Amino acid sequence: MAIRIPGIIVRVVNDTGRVAPPTYERYPVIIGVGDPYRLISNERILRGAGDTDALAAITTVNSIMSIGDLPGVAKYVSGVNYSLVGNTVEWLGAVNDPAEDDYYYVTYTDTRPASAYTPTLYFDETLVYMDHGNKTRTDGTINDVSVGAFVAFGAGSNGVIVAQLDTRSAVDPENPTGSELETELTALITELEKITDYKLFLVPMSSGTLGVTTAATMLFNHAVVASQPENKQERTVIGALPKDTTYLEAATFAQTYAHERMVVPAVKDCTVFVTGFTDSYDMRFYNAALAGKLCSVPIGINITDETIPNITCDDNFSPAELKYLVQRGVSPGKVAGSIMRNVMSITTDPTSALTEDLGVQDVKDYVKKFWRERLWSIFKNIPITALLPAGVQRSSITILESLVRRSIVSEFKSITVVQDPDEPRRLFVTGQIKPAFGLQWMDVTFTFVLGF
Repeated sequence: MAIRIPGIIVRVVNDTGRVAPPTYERYPVIIGVGDPYRLISNERILRGAGDTDALAAITTVNSIMSIGDLPGVAKYVSGVNYSLVGNTVEWLGAVNDPAEDDYYYVTYTDTRPASAYTPTLYFDETLVYMDHGNKTRTDGTINDVSVGAFVAFGAGSNGVIVAQLDTRSAVDPENPTGSELETELTALITELEKITDYKLFLVPMSSGTLGVTTAATMLFNHAVVASQPENKQERTVIGALPKDTTYLEAATFAQTYAHERMVVPAVKDCTVFVTGFTDSYDMRFYNAALAGKLCSVPIGINITDETIPNITCDDNFSPAELKYLVQRGVSPGKVAGSIMRNVMSITTDPTSALTEDLGVQDVKDYVKKFWRERLWSIFKNIPITALLPAGVQRSSITILESLVRRSIVSEFKSITVVQDPDEPRRLFVTGQIKPAFGLQWMDVTFTFVLGF
């Protein structure tokens, strides 16, 4: 959980894309099904003169859990003493109903408000539970988005974006169909496209009936398009694998998405345990914790072999299996004495699987954003002349030299600036950088537009 001044709640609401953090930040986006209902405990109700008393629900009451004369003590029986009609308690005329002007206490669930389904950046873990429910849902199952946020915060992330999929219109909100979730995921991607201020690690929680491949494909396609130079949005998907996936199947899945915009973690049999729960789960919670770890360190820090808290697994890959996975773009995990570690958080680009971990990819994305924003601050009001490309090139060299001094990159070369002959405000900027802890040169390319 992020450190904050006692008594001060820091919260970002509504359109996350309108909020600009003070520095370049990366945040996990926990995407999945949460609890569609809120539990309202021991609401105090004054018995009226008629047959019905209104509940204070702001949406629609789903069910009444208990009613009693004292908080937490159930006394009256549904269908015998009372029934739920809309958002009211209807008393059925039994002798032992509460008397007029007496108080009684109702515990019930109501439908979560629409604000819970807007992607929201949280700096305080407690606020996640307020908006999305506790770690256990009201039906007793694990709450994917709240637990995902819990493990991401626990791994050190300064903030977590929760993107709960809205399944309230489903016939069975607890078990939405694949087509319903796919529709909601499409709507969510539209919201993600508004976020331009920082890099996102997209973590699909592979629960419900939405196939893991469908979610991975949709988010992967979004990440590739959003990360194009003209869109100025850098993001990476951390793809989840189902329980009992073999290491060969994990390698095949990774190669299907052999690209720097998708990383595929795996532990033995892709089965993990979460602190506080006795059941076993698929990779989604390990992935959320890994995303939190990736976002917990400064730019340029190698996160290889870092501890992943609140997650464990039963067994380890053999040395031969580990080598096989790493060479094919899988980021394996291992456990020793109940301490979970990632082996190498790498991209699934087969040409650089041994050298480009996600920390290196993070540097590349950071350099793109830092470089273009500094150019914009220098040239946003500069007249367009024949000398402009040379000026942008000189400033680019100065910008990259500052990154060398900060140990973000160790070297750079081949800086070129070419003006679009048809649109003189558009400049094509390219160069090569070497991360401070990397082993090879990387190309950096983006489009810089002076204004419209």
